[in-house]
Amino acid sequence: MKRVLTCALTLVMLLTLSVPAFADIVWEPDNSFYEKHRGECTYIGRGYYANGPDGFVTLYDAPNGSIVEGQYQNGNTLWVYYQYWNWGCITVFGDEGQVNGWVPMSDLYLVYDHISFEEEYGDQFRGYNGEFADYVCQQDEETFWLWEYPHAGEPKETLPMRQEFLDALRGTENTPSYISKVYTDENGLNWGYVGYMYGIRNFWILLDNPTGDGIMTSCIDKVDDLIYSGVLTAPQEPVLPTQSYIPYILVAVVVGATGGILIYFYGKKRKSTD
Repeated sequence: MKRVLTCALTLVMLLTLSVPAFADIVWEPDNSFYEKHRGECTYIGRGYYANGPDGFVTLYDAPNGSIVEGQYQNGNTLWVYYQYWNWGCITVFGDEGQVNGWVPMSDLYLVYDHISFEEEYGDQFRGYNGEFADYVCQQDEETFWLWEYPHAGEPKETLPMRQEFLDALRGTENTPSYISKVYTDENGLNWGYVGYMYGIRNFWILLDNPTGDGIMTSCIDKVDDLIYSGVLTAPQEPVLPTQSYIPYILVAVVVGATGGILIYFYGKKRKSTD
């Protein structure tokens, strides 16, 4: 019986290894408060502009915490991965590692994205019905423009169009297209939405012109425009909050008091020996 169970478990493990892993690993921050309250946090995964009332935002170790993890001027794009009540957990990746901290959601301004676009124009979407099935590349190597949303101003990235990508977008005899929704803009141009394709998430392509030939992208700086219009508070040099100086003050007081005690006893000892 033991040998039979062992063989069965081995077979199950081999079968699980043969199944492709399509699910992405959801990012989780290295933050003690998040680890303790994971079940109470909601995944967000969206970009926000820093928009503190003083011209910057301060990231704390926890909601209503006292330890400063980082500070960023208004206009910086910060990614909120999780939300706990009215606090957002932000992770900033840099050359020296990552910074994880919490900031009030009221100090952030949502970056317009594909979700925002769907909330505004979703009632005009329709299901994909082969609008891209007959597309033929005009040259051997084409590069498709991927957009966060139609008319985003500039593409979010570009994608060299390998055959497997083209088949995924057009669909094949045995596999449906990865394009799930279609939107027709005011100029009569068709856009196709892809939720996931070979590790790439949430993008639109212009079905009538996927390579972007002749398309003029916007040169407007969205952050400057938002600041000029008063949507974002003008950026200022960050200043540490008062409570952040308390540990340093306490250390200075302790050091000063210790030094004073040593001087007192040392001076008293010298007098007694004279």
